Amino acid sequence: MNEQKNECGCVCNGLLVKLIEQNNLLIKQNNQLIQINNEQAAQINHLLEHLDLEDEQELGSRSLDGG
Repeated sequence: MNEQKNECGCVCNGLLVKLIEQNNLLIKQNNQLIQINNEQAAQINHLLEHLDLEDEQELGSRSLDGG
C-alpha cells in the first residue's frame, strides 16, 4: 500500500512539475504578446499624433486662406 502511495505521489509530482513548466511557458508567451501589443500601441499613438498635427496645420492654412 505504501509503495502505491509513493508511486502515485511520484506521478502526481511529475505531473505538477509539467504543469508548472507549461504555465511558465504560457506566462513567457503572454509577456511577449504584451510587449508586442505595447509596441503596436506606441506606433499607433505616434501615427495619431502625426494625424493631429496634419489636421492642425490644415486648419491653420484654411483660416489663413479665409475659409
